[in-house]
Amino acid sequence: MVKGVERRKYPRAYFTVKDGITGLFELPGPEKFAMSTNILSLSEGGISFIGQKEAMENVKTEDAILLVRVFEPAKLHFLNNVFIHVCHTIDEPDMEHVLCGCRFANLSEEQKKELGTFVKDRLDSLK
Repeated sequence: MVKGVERRKYPRAYFTVKDGITGLFELPGPEKFAMSTNILSLSEGGISFIGQKEAMENVKTEDAILLVRVFEPAKLHFLNNVFIHVCHTIDEPDMEHVLCGCRFANLSEEQKKELGTFVKDRLDSLK
């Protein structure tokens, strides 16, 4: 069996929809469509989330999306008005949603540190 090689620079915490980690995202375009949805993963380097197919149909690699705020948990309220750039999307016909993976564009050093602490605490809690 071939083992995968971890290429990520930062540890990443993964979430399910049941975890209730949610955020408000403003999608690119003249309408500035805002979408509240579930966050699937977080690290100091990036974020992934699911989006409604209709809302995500024109989103493409390198588009800038505004993470307006994270609703839950309260420990992530410092993540507000942060730009993210789309790295990839996964839109399969059998899936109800589009998965969107992004990198942070303008996190401050303080935000990176807080996010790193959150991820570490989350990963430690799962051990």
